[in-house]
Amino acid sequence: MSKINYSNNLIVLPFSKIFFKLAIPNLYSTLIAAMTIVFDLWYVGQIGVSELAGVAYIFPVYMLTSMLSNGAFGGAISGSVARAFGSQNFFQASCVFRSAIIIAIFGSLIMMSLYFFYSESFFDFFKVDEQVALSALIYGDILLGGIIFIWLFNVTISVTRGSGNTIIPAIGWTIVLLIHILAAAINFKFDSGNIYLIDEVIFFGGLLSFSSLQWAIISLILGYVFGIIFMITYYIFGKHPFALAIKDILKFNGIFRLIRSGSLASCQSLMTIALALYCTTIVSKFGTDWIAGFGIAIRLELLLIPIIFGIGGALIAIVGANVGAKKIERALNMTWKGTLFSVCVVGFIGILFSLYPNFWSLLFTDKKEIYDASNLYLNIVAPFYAFFALGLGLYFVSQAFNTLIWPVMGTLIRLTFVVLISQILFSFDLASPTNIFIIMSVGMMIYGVFISLTLYFGSWKKMINI
Repeated sequence: MSKINYSNNLIVLPFSKIFFKLAIPNLYSTLIAAMTIVFDLWYVGQIGVSELAGVAYIFPVYMLTSMLSNGAFGGAISGSVARAFGSQNFFQASCVFRSAIIIAIFGSLIMMSLYFFYSESFFDFFKVDEQVALSALIYGDILLGGIIFIWLFNVTISVTRGSGNTIIPAIGWTIVLLIHILAAAINFKFDSGNIYLIDEVIFFGGLLSFSSLQWAIISLILGYVFGIIFMITYYIFGKHPFALAIKDILKFNGIFRLIRSGSLASCQSLMTIALALYCTTIVSKFGTDWIAGFGIAIRLELLLIPIIFGIGGALIAIVGANVGAKKIERALNMTWKGTLFSVCVVGFIGILFSLYPNFWSLLFTDKKEIYDASNLYLNIVAPFYAFFALGLGLYFVSQAFNTLIWPVMGTLIRLTFVVLISQILFSFDLASPTNIFIIMSVGMMIYGVFISLTLYFGSWKKMINI
């Protein structure tokens, strides 16, 4: 097997020659991942309303799985691999690879156990509609039964990204989406230019049959299975810098540091979900039109995350390699250049849709009350998207520096601020959509400013002086 060390370029070439080479494929990967989610939701939407409502209960589990395996633990894995290669410690890089597989196995087993133990009682406790609960359990049982494939795929591409190769993960994600679509197509009939959903997917003359809802999630899991097969093939026959010797198969040096770092990053993911759920809950107090408009506006933020992650994921590899090579000043220089690029792109998008919110809102509704609500949110909050990009971008880079405590603290402060101030407003009968949106904007600003200042004057400044 041929060897190639991508990380060598990361510690010697100028920023302009390596940043876009890594960032563009990584951005492509995140967009394809988003398209996979959109296609799956569209597929379920064709089946029925109860099925779509049921999957809405399970979808956060899928998103949390992605955030943990690809973002929290995935970022920690990428950062550790990058630092190992930057210091030319190939054995340690291979140890991280093996540790990542162990983490994926245990992470999936924990999530699987929690789901199968608590899922039915959850729907009984909240008295969820019987048909909706049944749909959720059908979809969830298969998703959680195959969740190990999602974990394994995500941690493997995180290892690959950390080595400085973002092309292979991009190809892997393309395979996941294509297989999902091709498998799903078996459930549809094409006739005279029209598409019809078939009630069942039948194999071997009826020996195997699946409902449309079952096949929807099976086709998604199949995408990840083929994605893993591609990654295994790459690591057996492709060019990469890892020395995956059989004799070292039980060596996991640094696994506990990796678990500690990933667990800390997971706090960010959990608090982000908590903030989103809280904001949705308080906006719903103003009526259905407000929550519908808020839902439309918030989708724009969700589409910005792939942009930030695409840039941040590339920076993890670049910065981590330079940290490993003890080139701290170069690592910091790369950090601020890459983060500034992310802030400018996301900030421009925010200002554009703040000034012209109808460009976005009218794509989803023509009801005046709903798009007025969406427009108000974008008018007030969108100009602060640059601070969101600043904080989240530095969170990703902190995984390369192993300085996650400050981004996590920033997320906690943002969550606490929004919850505390909004509750005060409701207590004094001062709450209004405008005031709530202003609080969300200030929360974003605090988030970005706190993280950037604490890292610049704290952890990173100390690294230069060592």
